[in-house]
Amino acid sequence: MVIFKPFKPYMPAHPEAVAADPYDVVNVEQARGDVERRPNSFLSVDKPELFAADLSLEAWGRRARTELERLYATELTEQANGFYVYRLTNQGRRQTGLVATFSVADYEAGRIKIHEHTREVKERERVEHVAATKAHTGPILLSHEPDEALRRILEAATNERPLFSFTDSQGVLHEGYAVPPKDQARIIMIGATIPSIYIADGHHRAKAAAVVAALELPEGESKLERDHFLGVLFPSDELTILPYHRLLTDVTPEEVAALLDGISFSYEVVSTDGLVVPQARGSFGLSYRGKQYELTKRQSTAALDVATLQRDILEPYFGVDDVRTDKRIDFVGGSDAALQLERLAERPDVVVLTCHATAMGELMQVADESGQMPPKSTWFDPKLKSGLFIHRFD
Repeated sequence: MVIFKPFKPYMPAHPEAVAADPYDVVNVEQARGDVERRPNSFLSVDKPELFAADLSLEAWGRRARTELERLYATELTEQANGFYVYRLTNQGRRQTGLVATFSVADYEAGRIKIHEHTREVKERERVEHVAATKAHTGPILLSHEPDEALRRILEAATNERPLFSFTDSQGVLHEGYAVPPKDQARIIMIGATIPSIYIADGHHRAKAAAVVAALELPEGESKLERDHFLGVLFPSDELTILPYHRLLTDVTPEEVAALLDGISFSYEVVSTDGLVVPQARGSFGLSYRGKQYELTKRQSTAALDVATLQRDILEPYFGVDDVRTDKRIDFVGGSDAALQLERLAERPDVVVLTCHATAMGELMQVADESGQMPPKSTWFDPKLKSGLFIHRFD
């Protein structure tokens, strides 16, 4: 069983003025520009480095707390205890999720399943943020095998008047609803029938919540609330995953020539007229100095495409042993990835390697087998906004 716990979220009076993209898909300059345009943007809380580049970790956490306190005083109001609904509509496609708090105990016991390791530096930062703000500010994207009973309850809740409704700059409609009190017990019972759920995005936030939950309890904090973290749970058939492409810098013509020659035995190599965005598993695109190729594996494999790319191309031909630490590699994802890659491919020292999207079923299988996916294997689209639901535990 998995625990679905109702909570009292803090929500903004003006959601469109507060809601912000997740901290990890926005750079400092973008965050600074957003806060200049929208002073109450939640990036002031989630990305306090936008105010000063040389903050110590402790000062960084204090600034996050200061900004959150400012929003508590001016924008954020505590709502009734309960479950909530977060719906996103993008180009006619809807995903409707349960907003709740989820148990650290379930996470540590493996009932909330992971598919990637956390990085120590990012983990320390998120731990400081949770401990300093005494809140879970960014919702963790969770998923589960579709459950029709839960789906019906959430759909019924969206027939009521929304708590918020706005369209963001990417054209995505964001809506929030309260689940009627009469359905709360039913949701808790449904949770008791679900053996496990999956972290789709937010591994560092989940790990940070677990670390903070294990710390000595300061005066004024609720142990019950601190032992549960904020999440939005969507059925797996409603989530959309876009591909996450690779960008390699400081590449020489000799390296690319060696690659194209070396893989010709195991891959079909076809020259193309433009940037290739693969439409099937086992196919990759390569762009270098105005030349584009489609690389299709001659023999299918059960491995994830991003793992195959690492094993067959990045490591043997470019010496990229660890994409987490190699400074030559970068990643490009999102709905405008193709446009970004076309511009980047104009640089003479850059190789663009494009991938097919990882399927949700592949992610869940890796998690079920206690495996680990390579970093930057998935880009979920659209992104959940931060600042719409805050789980406060002080």
